[in-house]
Amino acid sequence: MKDKFQQNLQQTQTMLAKHHRDGEAFVQLMKDTYTGRFNDDFWDLWNTRMAPVLSESPVILDLGTGPGTFLRDIRKRHPQARAIGVECAEYMLAAANDLPEGCEIITADLHDPQLPLADNSVDVVVASVVLHEMHQPVRTLQEMQRCLKPGGIFYVMDWVRAPLAQYLADSELAVFDRQTPGEELEDLFIHFIEHNRFSIDDLAFMLENTGFHVLEKTPLKEGRMARLVAEKK
Repeated sequence: MKDKFQQNLQQTQTMLAKHHRDGEAFVQLMKDTYTGRFNDDFWDLWNTRMAPVLSESPVILDLGTGPGTFLRDIRKRHPQARAIGVECAEYMLAAANDLPEGCEIITADLHDPQLPLADNSVDVVVASVVLHEMHQPVRTLQEMQRCLKPGGIFYVMDWVRAPLAQYLADSELAVFDRQTPGEELEDLFIHFIEHNRFSIDDLAFMLENTGFHVLEKTPLKEGRMARLVAEKK
């Protein structure tokens, strides 16, 4: 069983390394874009939807925590919280060092996480730009349903399906220039396929069928991204 776990973990680590290409550069990108993902709108939503369900000593789980920036932020905002990140990319784990007291990392493959957490023990789960990287997120959604307390909140923000022209709007690559290197085109289209894996309705459908009630689903970035807030039934 342990050998199978390690094999699956290594396969996911290899997939992520290929997807992210330069691990150290991607770590820096996650740091640089953090305030865009966890901006004033997010914290307004946090205060409205998530903060009210927090217990006196809350457990807050961050999926694909990367360098752990969100964990540090949570501990500043909620010093009594246990802030737990889930990560498996080796370059992210290396970057998530010197975490403050109350923060911790679980190394797990989200395709089948089996987290060392008790049933009904987590107040809030956050998954920011994570699910689109997964071949299937069903096991993760089921595991979050197990871990979350009744009434606990699951926040999802991710890339969702959009037309190619809309997806390319932010690209600086001259896609239709004959001089554009083929490897750059291939990389762009591989990411297009990954970022278009699920629609906003797909995410809501999976949440509703894994024990959640979707409270909100909001298109972002002209429909290229989405935000969903779900409550454990």
